[in-house]
Amino acid sequence: MASQGARAHLEGRPLPEGVELPWVGDIAVRGLQDCPDRVAILFADAQRTMTYADLARMTAAFDTAMRAKGLVDGTRVAYLGRNNELYMPMLLGAIRAGCVIVPLNWRLTAPEIAYQLQDSGAPLLIADADLMPVAYKACEGLASAPDLLPTDDASASMDLRRLMAGKGQTRAAPRVLDQVVVQMYTSGTTGKPKGVQLTHGCLTYARHCEMVDGSYAGWDPGTTHLSAMPNFHIAGTSWLTIGLVRQSTMVLTADPSPTNILKLIEQYKPERNFFVPTVVRALVDAVHASGRPAPRMKQIVYGASAIGESLLKDAMDTFGCEFGQAFGMTEVTGTCTYLPAADHDLSRPQVLKSVGRPLAGMAVQIRDANAQPVGIGEPGEIWVRTPTAMLGYWNLPKATQEALVDGWYRTGDGGRIDADGFLYLTDRIKDMIISGGENVYPVEVEERLRRHPAVLEAAVIGLPDPKWGETVHAMIELRPGESVEAEALVAFAREGLAGFKCPRSVRFTPSLPRTASGKVQRAQVRNAWRADSAS
Repeated sequence: MASQGARAHLEGRPLPEGVELPWVGDIAVRGLQDCPDRVAILFADAQRTMTYADLARMTAAFDTAMRAKGLVDGTRVAYLGRNNELYMPMLLGAIRAGCVIVPLNWRLTAPEIAYQLQDSGAPLLIADADLMPVAYKACEGLASAPDLLPTDDASASMDLRRLMAGKGQTRAAPRVLDQVVVQMYTSGTTGKPKGVQLTHGCLTYARHCEMVDGSYAGWDPGTTHLSAMPNFHIAGTSWLTIGLVRQSTMVLTADPSPTNILKLIEQYKPERNFFVPTVVRALVDAVHASGRPAPRMKQIVYGASAIGESLLKDAMDTFGCEFGQAFGMTEVTGTCTYLPAADHDLSRPQVLKSVGRPLAGMAVQIRDANAQPVGIGEPGEIWVRTPTAMLGYWNLPKATQEALVDGWYRTGDGGRIDADGFLYLTDRIKDMIISGGENVYPVEVEERLRRHPAVLEAAVIGLPDPKWGETVHAMIELRPGESVEAEALVAFAREGLAGFKCPRSVRFTPSLPRTASGKVQRAQVRNAWRADSAS
């Protein structure tokens, strides 16, 4: 329930004191001790299995190799690859060695990857063999290019798989809360991605909060679950660690197509699965098209973007299992509020529009533009207090200071809290677009479009889409006397941006709406676009 009084404030249940945390860095050692022969990860795409004993051995080998290279004490190690079973021993070995894994989105273009390599200063880039061409291109022109190591390439002198087959010393990971272990890049409000520094404490407390809260209850040792989210997203990394901390078996795939996912559910019968709403929509459509009953499972957890009420009802009817909704972001190591199965009640449709309540140990507050708490039901910005909050943005002290204020993280998301203690999302204060679970900041796309010689100014907005949740659209003001076709402008954007960031449509205007100070007003562009579409 919401706290008494006028403030819009929610508190999760308190974390118990004196309870040993499920340290993420201990996954391999604990698995070796408790269940060495149990399969930890089954990489379904290649039919490869990794037992907990294998995980411990490969973790130790990666740790030993990184220390032999001198890549310790905060050294960044970049990884450009699709989901496979090598990711977790790499992450766990890095924690043990003191390195920081920097997972890169393999859908990005070479210039986008180059920026993140340069910003992180990673001296080593591990990449899938089929991604080596874009890796080489990204490294061209860097003042200090990283060494390249393929994940799996028999023609290379050394690859990650053979490196992990080497010998290593099994040892406990350091239990240091503020040791940075993962640096994930998010799109930046200034057009440049920001490196979110997540610590060993962040990952560990995230799992601890979930266990105490009971939101992901039922992950018993030996149960099987499916992981289809990309590991360069916090959702993918979190979902894997949720299962491995609990000594479950994780069926891993790099193919989130509905045909593949439905096949894996039929074949391996995973109990719990995490999907973004676009995948949920595709799965529902595939089941309906097949004319066959939906495969059975215990739970679907969804998140990363909003889900429509009609889709949610259709999915609940189609699969007949429990549903849970996770709301969060990279900066808080994933989930901060959760709507459990008990609240997925079709007789209470209003609650289904919420994103639940805070996990244990976390608090949520709604504040106004002056950072003052607002009243119950009033809209404002969502602030989160949690032990899972990032250490800060890499090499961006000002952005860190603006985001982390007196123990609270300013999400930039708009929301409100009702009298029953549920959090609802309203608008996004930062104008971020979420398309198919991917974050897109308009300013990054606008910056690319303005590089075209015919473009004077651009305004990028997100509009609702039944398949992707939102899609990217651009309103363009051309330079006097210049002209360019919309298709050519989209092609130009695609040369420098990942496909999911590029506009689906482009419109031209003689003059974009601006404030008195000259700033383009995206809200007016959005309203004008909708009005034109409706007419």
